[in-house]
Amino acid sequence: MSALSASKQKRLAAKASKKSSGASTPANNSGRNTPIPPLGPEDVDALVPGLNALDLAKKKANDRNSTGVLTSQPLSRDIKIESFTLSFHGRELITNTDIDLNFGRRYGLIGANGSGKSTFLECLANREVPIPEHIDIYLLQEEAAPSDLNAIQAVVTEAKHEVERLERQVED
Repeated sequence: MSALSASKQKRLAAKASKKSSGASTPANNSGRNTPIPPLGPEDVDALVPGLNALDLAKKKANDRNSTGVLTSQPLSRDIKIESFTLSFHGRELITNTDIDLNFGRRYGLIGANGSGKSTFLECLANREVPIPEHIDIYLLQEEAAPSDLNAIQAVVTEAKHEVERLERQVED
């Protein structure tokens, strides 16, 4: 038989000492089942040098902030918000923008994934900006049926179907 290498002897000795001390070892010795102790503020400072309390608070912020001024008439059916700003997790999605939503019109939001389209709609639906109470808002959160059409084609097609429906209604 060949002699054990020095590293193999160390591993076996460490394994034997763990067994004798009663410490449990993970089944695959990968350390995946070892619980991670909670980190305190001093641990965070040690892990991320130069991180102060303000930076830590910014990193923990997980809500959206929105501001804007309602400039439409209080009883109007239209919504006009000026100086609208929306941020999410500290990232500004919309900055100092005017929003005009007119009664009877349809609007589509087009943008890259993660650009803030749903966040903007949720902000409006939750009335995080001043929207008159007499205006009903309903936010439907579900996916559209799969289609080969792009977003603009889908909106145009849906608008054509609506026009056809209204024309049939007028004829009847």
